[in-house]
Amino acid sequence: MAYITALITAFLATIVIARTVRSPTPPMGWNSYNTWSCSPSEDKIKESSEGLLALGLDKVGYNFVTVDCGWPSRDRDSDGKLQWNATLFPSGGKALGDFMHGLGLDFGLYSGAGYLQCGSTDLPASLGFEQLDAESFAEWGGDSLKYDNCYSTSNTTMVDSSSAESQSPARFQHMAAELDAVDRDIQYYVCQWGIGTDVGHWAADIGNTWRISNDIYNAWRSIWRITNQVVPYYRHTKAGAFADMDMLIVGLNALSAEEERFHFGMWAINKSPLIIGAALDEDRISETSLEIMSNKEVIAINQDLLAKQARLVRRFTEEEWDIWLGGLTGSRQILGIANWRNDSQSVSFDLRSIGVASAQARNVWSASDLGAVSGTQTIDLAGHELRLWLLSDVVTSAPLSSSTYYAAVNATRSGSASIVTCAAGACLPTGSKVGNIASNASVAFSNVSVQSDGKKIIGVDFVNYDYAFTTAWEFGDNTRNMTVSVNGEKAKRWAFPLSGGDWEESGRLIVEVDGFKQGTANDVAFSGFGTGLAPDLVGFEVLD
Repeated sequence: MAYITALITAFLATIVIARTVRSPTPPMGWNSYNTWSCSPSEDKIKESSEGLLALGLDKVGYNFVTVDCGWPSRDRDSDGKLQWNATLFPSGGKALGDFMHGLGLDFGLYSGAGYLQCGSTDLPASLGFEQLDAESFAEWGGDSLKYDNCYSTSNTTMVDSSSAESQSPARFQHMAAELDAVDRDIQYYVCQWGIGTDVGHWAADIGNTWRISNDIYNAWRSIWRITNQVVPYYRHTKAGAFADMDMLIVGLNALSAEEERFHFGMWAINKSPLIIGAALDEDRISETSLEIMSNKEVIAINQDLLAKQARLVRRFTEEEWDIWLGGLTGSRQILGIANWRNDSQSVSFDLRSIGVASAQARNVWSASDLGAVSGTQTIDLAGHELRLWLLSDVVTSAPLSSSTYYAAVNATRSGSASIVTCAAGACLPTGSKVGNIASNASVAFSNVSVQSDGKKIIGVDFVNYDYAFTTAWEFGDNTRNMTVSVNGEKAKRWAFPLSGGDWEESGRLIVEVDGFKQGTANDVAFSGFGTGLAPDLVGFEVLD
């Protein structure tokens, strides 16, 4: 209890210097977009607010309702102030806010940092009217603001993701300052789409949350895309600042029940906001979906006061599964074993290799205690299952270590592979990298030393910032693929997630590679795969 009290005290101290009010844990609520698109109305919002309570979602932490795009009148008033569409919202914004507050819910508002709102051709957003609009949001009793990024450069182009204006933080920083100036606490949900560079750095400074990607859509493949995009944001996630993986599609009849559990669990362990998009109507949402979004143990992981995002600690691309691990209060950890394969499979891993010598384990989804666990674990996973184990009484194992680092710039290059010198302090740990690794290219290392024959864990330092915004709605993929071959044996492929906030911030992917021979005469080759480029390679080390 003393530890948790200290966390809360430390968080409250940060609010004094924050530019907008923050929640210590990821926001939980409902947003109108996935149900009503850009066609909300007063009746729809009131019914949804009452539905949230009727379904008992307020009792597990969902505490706000956001009116997304489509609420304003086409014209501002003579003073330049935004007006609610009188046909759709006859009572106006202040009365709607009072209604929600009367239910014990927070009132979420929506606008954008462009000329017009998303999903419209004539509804005004807030560019050029930031002060007036912030004052209106406060007058209406708004408790949060989702701030979108459409029409950033003109009133004719809705989505522009490549211009300097669309990628700049300046418009979002302007609204943050105006929200800070009004006499009301308003949480700020930045929806800049994760475009440009260093989004986690600047957005965490001003926003309670910030969107990291293009929109989620009703297909399993969008779960893969967004999961790979969130990986490097652990650097910026903390109490009061959360990477937003977008609204939940649980309850939209887009996924199987197992996939809905995977989706909800992956969002939860990465400390994403949990924002329901499904209709809050017992006749339109299944009991299974409601149970998933009401699971108190999964929600507790998301709402843990340590506010620490899980890390991707191991990937098995060809076998199609991952291991995720994240810290929780009380020296506990959350372990996620993710099966990306369509079919069921049995997987094995050694807890010691991820830093756990022993622990008490609990299966979160089945709410069952597993007792003491240690050493090699074998788990049978259903297709598209995310198994969650809550680990307590954790005894850590000795960390894996290495005696030699192999820098890519010192390797033998072939094909299109070329050396790239990075800015000071970038492309860590070497300050340079090898890029342009196409399928005809390789980066080959010789005289690699290992202490014994067989399979080894290697840490690969890489750079990938291919966030695939423009292709996301089709089959665009933000991972980059690279193969690794040891001593001329068959090459094996790995999908590398995003590494950081630009093309010079490196990340590390830890993988297991077979074929090593004891001694110093091992050859290791990294190569491109398929039609796209591999991630840029900084170097690697063998971890024992």
